[in-house]
Amino acid sequence: MELNHILLFTAIATSALVVLQAFQPQSPGARARAAVVLIGSVLAWLLARPIAGWLSAIVWCALLVVPAFLQNRAWAARYHYRQSGSDRQSGSDRRFGITVSPVVLALIIVNVAVFILELLAGGSTNPMTLHRLGELDTHSVIFRHQYWRLLTALFLHYGPIHIFFNLFALLLLGPALERQIGGFLFAVCYLVSGIGSSVAVVLLTKLRLFEPVQLVGASGCIMGVVGTWIGFLLHHRHAPLARQRLRNIFVIVLLQLAFDVVTPRVSMSAHLGGLFTGFLLGLLVQTKPVPLTPRSRFRD
Repeated sequence: MELNHILLFTAIATSALVVLQAFQPQSPGARARAAVVLIGSVLAWLLARPIAGWLSAIVWCALLVVPAFLQNRAWAARYHYRQSGSDRQSGSDRRFGITVSPVVLALIIVNVAVFILELLAGGSTNPMTLHRLGELDTHSVIFRHQYWRLLTALFLHYGPIHIFFNLFALLLLGPALERQIGGFLFAVCYLVSGIGSSVAVVLLTKLRLFEPVQLVGASGCIMGVVGTWIGFLLHHRHAPLARQRLRNIFVIVLLQLAFDVVTPRVSMSAHLGGLFTGFLLGLLVQTKPVPLTPRSRFRD
């Protein structure tokens, strides 16, 4: 997974969501600036592919990230001026703080702890270290019956960039879903989806549709969270803002699939396996959803 591809995907994904008004409220001209970022990213990919991600990231920061940061600072200054005492502090925390739900926090801690173990055991990019700690080696699962690799591989990561983007995605998508369906069900969906992604890779390898591979990472679990969102929102499609959230998630899925196609060393089969497993679990979740308000977004 190359940083160039990741930066390009990030710029395109967030800009597309802004264009589709996934983030509310928006500053005046945000959609126009996001469209410029999209066009610039496409041109960079066509004309300067080796550095397309870096060029897109520069335009993305200049036109979207920095203006949004300045707007939030201005809003905070006005808010603090109007509020006083504890009410001001609590209100500011609700508006600007990133709320981390308990299970998401626990998963982040576990993943970071395992990553530190990788570093101590020989390096997070060392093939021998990853194999010894439990990467998904399809040959070992099929012929040596080492089924524990279906689970352990979900907590291993190949390098700091890999773990950063997986945990960042979990932080964005996870807390809101955990609050909707509860911590226990969220943990079940996360882990079962990840195992489902591993099983999908192993089955496709056993059917000789793919060559034996070695995989690590929580991306199957993350796609499982996305799939659970889809199933849950379809089941509760009449809830306020459910259709808007569903539309945004479909955009994320399409962008992820496009990212898988153009990026080497990324397992689309693992992502689709996790997505499908999470979708089935989302359809089974019967918890009554908490009413969605305009302030209730993926990034609560």
